[in-house]
Amino acid sequence: MAQGSIPGFLLLGESVYLKAGMDDFALEPSPSSASGPSFSYASSTSLSAAQQRSDAPDLIILTSWTGALAKHISKYTTTYSQLFPHTPLLLITTTIADLTLRTTKHKLATLSPAVSYLRTVVASLDLNGLSPRLLLHAFSDGGSHKAVCLARAFLQSTGAPLPLAATVLDSTPGIPRYGASVDAFARSVPAPPALGRPLGAAVLGATWVFVRTFAGRENNVIESTRRALNDPALWGAGAGGGARTYVFSEADDVVAWRDVEAHAQQSAEELGLESLVVRFRDTGHCNHARGNEEFYWRAVLRTWEVGRRDGTGWSG
Repeated sequence: MAQGSIPGFLLLGESVYLKAGMDDFALEPSPSSASGPSFSYASSTSLSAAQQRSDAPDLIILTSWTGALAKHISKYTTTYSQLFPHTPLLLITTTIADLTLRTTKHKLATLSPAVSYLRTVVASLDLNGLSPRLLLHAFSDGGSHKAVCLARAFLQSTGAPLPLAATVLDSTPGIPRYGASVDAFARSVPAPPALGRPLGAAVLGATWVFVRTFAGRENNVIESTRRALNDPALWGAGAGGGARTYVFSEADDVVAWRDVEAHAQQSAEELGLESLVVRFRDTGHCNHARGNEEFYWRAVLRTWEVGRRDGTGWSG
């Protein structure tokens, strides 16, 4: 995806985009310093806007699936802007290089603009005696991996977990399966289908051999992401805030529905986290809203309604 190619969004840095809400609580980037970009209030009325917030999230974070096109991402950002018009959207995109070539250090460094923005949002809310209420929506294993990287970068910068109130995991997390990974690779690169799959087989084959030989299978990026999504050090109490929803499909040919459902069960066993599980029968990978818009977004809204109740969770 070309940098700055998402209409309505401000490019903050590599793979990091911001769309301001309708009110003055949105923040603007200030000139970068030696420590990285910083942010300031758009106007002097921002504090009162924070004090008068409604039941909407203070910020919505979307981490898109690998190689997602702007026109496909916009289907979700447009709906979120309609549901919560005063809430800023922080969009973080993912490329195949994030999953196959880049080091963790590099990936965390590229997220510094997002962390700077998050720190400013959290600090402004703290100043007004308000606890941050953030909603995360991650798509596919690429998006959940980028969400984990964001949480790690935030923890590294602040010493605190990402303060999420609710999380939606769409078509994720999976378990490393070579054939499915090759198919996903072929879909995420700008190459003809006839070339995408052989290229994916070669690149992922080399990556899998390297990981198994030098890092161990448990450190495969998909497997490590799967574990990290249940790491309380990254997400705080409840490993993802007061509510978590898994949305997936029996017809998904990239991420097996049983793998996603098993993770929801692991969350309950390991963390005592109760999750909403939404299983479709015939929708494609990261395409569950198509033909099911009302049901899909009702699940998202329900997740937020539960999560914003001071982290009390589904049983609260």
